[in-house]
Amino acid sequence: MGRGTATLLAAVAAGLALPLLALGLNLPWWLALVVAVAVFGGVWLVLKPGGGLGPGLTDEAVLDARSATAQGLLLEAANAIDRLRKARREIKDAPMRTEIAHLLEVGDKVMREVREDPSRAMAVRRLLTFYLPNAASVADGWRTLEARAVPSAARMTQTREVMGGLSQAFAKYADDVAEPELQTLDLDLKVLKDALKADLSNTP
Repeated sequence: MGRGTATLLAAVAAGLALPLLALGLNLPWWLALVVAVAVFGGVWLVLKPGGGLGPGLTDEAVLDARSATAQGLLLEAANAIDRLRKARREIKDAPMRTEIAHLLEVGDKVMREVREDPSRAMAVRRLLTFYLPNAASVADGWRTLEARAVPSAARMTQTREVMGGLSQAFAKYADDVAEPELQTLDLDLKVLKDALKADLSNTP
C-alpha cells in the first residue's frame, strides 16, 4: 500500500475515532484528540509501505493508544484530587472533612492502579473524568457555604446528601478497577473446573 493511501486511511480512522470518543464516550475533547492521534499513528504504522509490521506491531500501537488514554484521564483526575485536597484543608465541618478524606483515599487508590495497569482506565473513566471533578466542585461549594454569615440549611443538607452518594459511586468504581482480574479469575475457574471434571470422571 502506498504511503499516501496509508496516510489517508489513518486520517479517516482518526477522524472517525474523534467524535466517537468525544460524543459517544463523553471524553473531553482534548483527551479524545490525544487518543485520535494515537489511532492515526497506529493505523499508519499498520498500513505503511513495506509492511514493516512485525506480529506485535499492532499490539504495540494498541498499547500506546491505551497508555495515552490512561495518561490523559489521570491528568484530569489529578487536577480534581488537588482541588479536593485544598478544599478539605479549608473546610471546618468535621463530618464533611471525613467524607472528602474518604473520596481522596479511593481516588488515590484508583489512580495508582490505573498507573500500574493502563488497561484499567476505561473501566473507571467516568470516575476520573466526571465524578472526581464534580466532587471537587461540590467541596468548593461547601467551602463557599461555610464562608457565608448565614449558610443555607437546605443547601447544606443537599450537599451532604450528594457527598454521601458520591462516596457510594467512588466505592463502586474502586471495585470496577479490579474487574479485569476478576474476569481472568472467572475464566481460570471455569477452565480448571472443566479440566477437573473431565480428569476425575475418567479416574478408574
